[in-house]
Amino acid sequence: MPPLTDFRFFRFIIPNMENQIRMPVAFSNVVRDNMSNPIEVITTNGQLWNISWVVEGEHPHRIVFTGGWRAFYEHYHLQIGDSRLLSYHQPKFFYVAIHDTRFCEINYER
Repeated sequence: MPPLTDFRFFRFIIPNMENQIRMPVAFSNVVRDNMSNPIEVITTNGQLWNISWVVEGEHPHRIVFTGGWRAFYEHYHLQIGDSRLLSYHQPKFFYVAIHDTRFCEINYER
């Protein structure tokens, strides 16, 4: 059983998000120095994705998922309005549940 989550938050898909995703500032400020790179993202169907991240140049308090994010985005056919519930488990795991615009979880085949 995974340890209790350290942080849990929603991120909605907005226009021009296919190449990167920004994490909430409060999350970025707390974990930036201890989070592994790349991070492992595990979906509810058990699929594992390695996604690298950078600290945004203009906003040094913000973490941005970059490398591997586009493949994740395209694989799950994410659309504007879809959301993900992300649960961060230090130092290197995110569990993610993907929801459509009606907030119903999308349970993709493995």
